[in-house]
Amino acid sequence: MSELAVWLEALVGGRKTSQATQRVLEVLRQDPGGTFDLSAQKIADRAQVNVASVVRAAQFLGFRGWPALKHEIRHRYLATLSTEQLLQEHGHPHDSPAQASLEADMANLRAFAAQIDVPQIQRIAEAIATARRTFVMATGSYAAPGTQLSHVGQYLGHDIELHTAMSTGLVSRMRLLQPGDCVVSCAVWRSTTWILEVTKLARERGAHIVVIADRRTALSDLSDEAVIVPSEGASFVTSMTAAMSVTQAVIAELAARDTEATVRNLRDIEGLWRVLDLVDPT
Repeated sequence: MSELAVWLEALVGGRKTSQATQRVLEVLRQDPGGTFDLSAQKIADRAQVNVASVVRAAQFLGFRGWPALKHEIRHRYLATLSTEQLLQEHGHPHDSPAQASLEADMANLRAFAAQIDVPQIQRIAEAIATARRTFVMATGSYAAPGTQLSHVGQYLGHDIELHTAMSTGLVSRMRLLQPGDCVVSCAVWRSTTWILEVTKLARERGAHIVVIADRRTALSDLSDEAVIVPSEGASFVTSMTAAMSVTQAVIAELAARDTEATVRNLRDIEGLWRVLDLVDPT
């Protein structure tokens, strides 16, 4: 049985299902890796049920509908691939690899915009705004959203630190976490194990946990808020466009919470730049 099929069985968890839902699940079990690019209608045709039954099956598994389940299946499949295998997965020739990359980013952004949970973004901004301190954890290129959140969040007066590696220094800082502090963990495609372990520790210490990921994982299971984003690129490089949009949206909410305080903080930072002669005025 494939990893994806095992995952589907775990979601069912021995619960009883309707006959229509069972037919849909059987299609997914037989070839979960081959169903991610199919429409709900095609899944319904294969299962010999109607489209509504496909939607109900997805909801039975804990998803809002077939698009969300299809996203999860696709990104779970991609997570099983090495970088070389990812390159081969996207190895079909393109007239312009650059154009293909841009189109993948735009497709991810459209998909995220279609399912964004605005109240969730507002809750994340509130958690950061009310925390004494926020730690952001990410590795490699996945640190890009964290860099934006910590850098601009500091402009707005929030104590936000970015950590990109496991170290004794990180352990010392994590020891200072208190209930009500916030931890944002970024993990797409394949995450390093230390992020999971440190997030567990942060949760035990009462921190509010936010996860930005491209599928449900043990890490997202620890979270108070998990934002699931599409991340498939056109080559072996994971697309961070949707993940960056999450942090941009959070920053926008942070800035809008208290516009007078935002203006004061931005004027202060601009003044410091001028005093220290950091910015080229031309």
